[in-house]
Parts: sequence; C-alpha cells; structure tokens
Amino acid sequence: REALAMLDITVTAPCGGEGSCGKCRVEVPAGAETVTPVTTTERALLTSEQVASGVRLSCRAQVCGDVQVSVPSTSRTSEMRVLLGGVSRKVPAEPAVVKVAVEMPEQTLSEPYARLEHLRRCGELRSDLKTDLDLLRGLPELLDTSEGPVTAVLRGDRLVGVESGDTSNRCFGVALDLGTTTVVATLLDLVSGREMGSASMVNRQTAYGHDVIGRINATVEEAEGLEKLRQAALESLNGVIEQVTARAGVQQAEVYEATVVGNATMMHLLLGISPASLGVIPYIATVGDAVEARASEVGLRLHPEAWAYMLPNIAGYVGADTVGVILASGLDEDDGGIRMVADIGTNCEIALRHGERLLVTSTPAGPAFEGARITSGMYAAPGAIEKVQIDEDVHCKVIGRKPAQGLCGSGLVDVGAELLRVGVVDETGRMLSLEEQDGRLPQTLRTRLMDHEGDLAFVLAECETGAPIALTQRDFRELQLAKGAIRTGIDLLLERAELTVDDLDEFCIAGGFGSYLNKDNAVRLGLIPRLPEEKIRFIGNGALVGAKLALLSNSMRGRGTQVARQAEHLQIAGTSDFQMRFSEAMLFEL
Repeated sequence: REALAMLDITVTAPCGGEGSCGKCRVEVPAGAETVTPVTTTERALLTSEQVASGVRLSCRAQVCGDVQVSVPSTSRTSEMRVLLGGVSRKVPAEPAVVKVAVEMPEQTLSEPYARLEHLRRCGELRSDLKTDLDLLRGLPELLDTSEGPVTAVLRGDRLVGVESGDTSNRCFGVALDLGTTTVVATLLDLVSGREMGSASMVNRQTAYGHDVIGRINATVEEAEGLEKLRQAALESLNGVIEQVTARAGVQQAEVYEATVVGNATMMHLLLGISPASLGVIPYIATVGDAVEARASEVGLRLHPEAWAYMLPNIAGYVGADTVGVILASGLDEDDGGIRMVADIGTNCEIALRHGERLLVTSTPAGPAFEGARITSGMYAAPGAIEKVQIDEDVHCKVIGRKPAQGLCGSGLVDVGAELLRVGVVDETGRMLSLEEQDGRLPQTLRTRLMDHEGDLAFVLAECETGAPIALTQRDFRELQLAKGAIRTGIDLLLERAELTVDDLDEFCIAGGFGSYLNKDNAVRLGLIPRLPEEKIRFIGNGALVGAKLALLSNSMRGRGTQVARQAEHLQIAGTSDFQMRFSEAMLFEL
C-alpha cells in the first residue's frame, strides 16, 4: 500500500491500513517471490478462491523486490462522483480583496511627498494603508517601468500588491471544502461574483483511514504522522486549485484569497495542529476561532501575497463545514420557522434553528455510506449501483452506465428500504431465511437469497467476473448502526429544544451523499424524519456554499463567527439515556 502511494496510486483503505476492512485488494502474479506470503488476516478477509487467484490486501502484502501488480478499479480512489453545486443565497458583494486602477501623473516640486503616498492620494485609498517590506522593495522598479496606470491590490487596510497596467478586472478567489473523503474547489471572479468552475478529487488522506478517528490515530502512531497528513491535505487542495484554474484560463498567481471549510479534525490537520485532543473525551479542539494566515504560510499555491481564511469551528466535531452549512441553509437567521439541517456523511452534523436558539450536534454515522465495511461497498464512482428498486425482480441503476462493480451509499439506502418493504428483513433488522418467508416472496427474489461465507445475503447483481454483488446480514447491521446514530442525533436535538418532529417546518439534507438519496426510501428506513415531502429539501454541498459566501462577503464571515459563538453544542454521547435512545433508533417501522 505504501509502495503504491509512492507511485501516486491511492488505494482505498477505510480502516487506514489496519487490516480490518479488506478493501485494499490488489492482484499479484501467482508464485511471486518478491512479495511476502499470504497472512492469516488476509485469509480471514478474502475467500479461498480469491487467495488462490492471487488477490492480496495491499496493507498486508509486503514488497521485497520488483513486482508487477494489478490494482482493480474497485480498489482505486481516483474516480468518484462528487456534488459540486448547492443552494444559492443573495449576499452583499464585499470581498476581502479588491483591485483599484490608479492613474499616477508625474510629481512636481509642489508635491514632495513619498511615492507610496502619491499612489494612495491618486487612488483615493485609505489613509491608514499598511504594506510589507518586500512590496516596498519592488515598488521603485515597478513605478519606474510602468507606462499608464498601475493597479493597487487591497485587502482591508493592507496593500498586498501593486501591478503594472490596469488589471482591476482580473481578481479571483477560491472556495475550498476539505472533506474527510473528498476535496472540492470552486473558483470565483471577485469582481462580478461569477462562478468560474469547480474541481474535485479524493482526499489523499484516505490512505490513512476513512474516518477522522483513523486520521487522528495516524498522527499519533506514525512517525511524523501529523506532517504526513498535512502534506496529504495540501496535495489534495493544491491539486484541485491547479485543476480549476487551468480549466478557467486563470493563473494561480491571479488568485488572491482562499476560504476553507472542513470538520474540526481536517482544519487542525491542514494547519499542522495536533488533533489528538479531539480523539479523547471530552473531544476538545485546540482552535475554535476563524484563522487568517498567508496562503503561502498554510501551504496553498496562490498569489505570493494571497491570504487564506479558515471559517471557525463550533465545538467538538462540529466544525467549520457545519458553519458553512448553516450559512448556506439560512439557519444563521431566525425567519420565524423551526428548521433543521443534517449534513450526512461519515460524521453527521445536525443544526436546529428555533427562534433565537441555534442548537448543534454531531453523531458518528460511520463510513457505511462511503462503501466502507460493506461487503460489496464502494465509492460513488462509475460502476457503483446507486439506485435499487424491487418488484417481481431487482432493478439496479449503475453510475456511468457501466457494468456493476459494487454498491455505493445511495444504493445501500435503497436496497435496505426495499428489503424492509418486501419482507426480507424484519423490524429488528434481521434477514429472514427462506423457511421464515412463508412463501411471500416471488420465486425470482427467493433465488437471490443465498449463503455468503456463513452469512445470509441477498444478491443484487453480478460483476463481470461473475462474482455476486450482495448485501449480507452483517452489511445490514452496519446500515442499521449508521441509521440509528443519525436518528438519535436528530431526536435528542429536538428533545433538547422541547420539540418533536411534527413541529418542524423544514428539514434540509446537505452533503454529496444526502443529495442523491431517494426521499421515500430514506424515510422508510427511518434515516430522516417522516415529514410531508414539501418539508424536505436537499441543499447540496452546503459546506462549499458557505465557503463561497464567505469568499464573496465579509458580512458572511461575521455571521459565521457569530454562529460559532452563539450555537449551543449538544454532546449526545454524554446524555444520560443515549444508549437507550440509540437502541430504540436502531429499530424499523414496517
């Protein structure tokens, strides 16, 4: 796994290489003497047929000489469908960086003041303007060689650049969403507010685990772990910045500002701050306030004098991404309604607006919706089953219209809800054997129930190799745990506000996974509250929208800070009846 990473091939490893997920499979030539023998861990996680055909786990197979291996597409993390868009919201146009074209006539004996002061007066710039020594050193040559106007680049009370000619229409910023699984960048024209394009890629930190606990552990257990994860985050962010600027025909040196959102762990890792305190009770962050720093100091490749603005965290695992979601959904304001938003992912962050109160919590949904710990699970990439419908038989929709290779999160929710509906699974989440079905299932569905390595399973489709893509009893339990965690968070947050589901005027679903959900199946499964359809709204990648709002408007940065300071944080694991409520939320309504 480490050798492949050195070749810039990232293999999916939800467990962070601990040898417990069985997802990082590669194919090694039979009898290869330069690879260590099959381990007991591999024999436990792979079938005997797979072992015989040369399938190995890249986290357990050690390379001790040259070898040619094959990495199947189901093990790669390079392709993934990522939601780039989201809701829009009108905000005051007041970006942090502005450009002013300045005509500078030659000075005379009657104007003895300094050339920098001449620039300030001619451009009617603020009198308390500050600048750096490096800029001052380059100013004489620029002013001496410039013909016509120059352009002052301003960020608040700072002069961050002076450019030859009128470049006032070339001012760009980038909004960045550093997600646990994916990284997204959107390039914005700070003059017009126009979106220039977006780019995404899988977070290179996934090599260290798919959840934040795996990342935190890696910083503690691996040599120079913190720096390795920081560099992985930067490689991902700089990668999407390079992609989006190239597509838009913009030089990276024309990008003067970046705004960044992410959960608390991701923000700490990006800044090179140990997140160890977030991994132990009482889950305390080191930094909560918004952080402003030079982009070069952070490690982002933009204009040499560009700045980066990291939105604030709230508390615990409720981070800057949730602040972004709250801004995107409008929960930063009281509009008289009772509104809730859930950002569903590996962690599920939930916010509730009730009058002047804003309540937030976080619950560990686990990586099931990313395909981890699911037998046939995979990312939402070409070849993933994304929709499932069951009648007399099973009908699957596959991303990219390619042969099915596995099951992604939205497909997992569909098949779980459908198996409940047709009676393959009971209200406790137990799969019923053929003997327990009492002949209720059509014959076409009966043939899909099979034994999978001692576990009851329901077959959805077959891979090109003929291997079954199935949902096992163990897989359904993973789905059940994720569903139970999310509903417990929703219910306890409502209870803290002395409300019920029926009091909600609106329930918003944020996040890439949430936006591809089938509403009816999500309700049937109990993943989201049973509400009238018109009260349920998908808002897309709310975290990224929040970053864009903060990029375009200083007022929204102020709102974000206010949200972080005023939000009431509920640590649900610390509630007295958490275990009982979680157990209740695990059950299904038939």
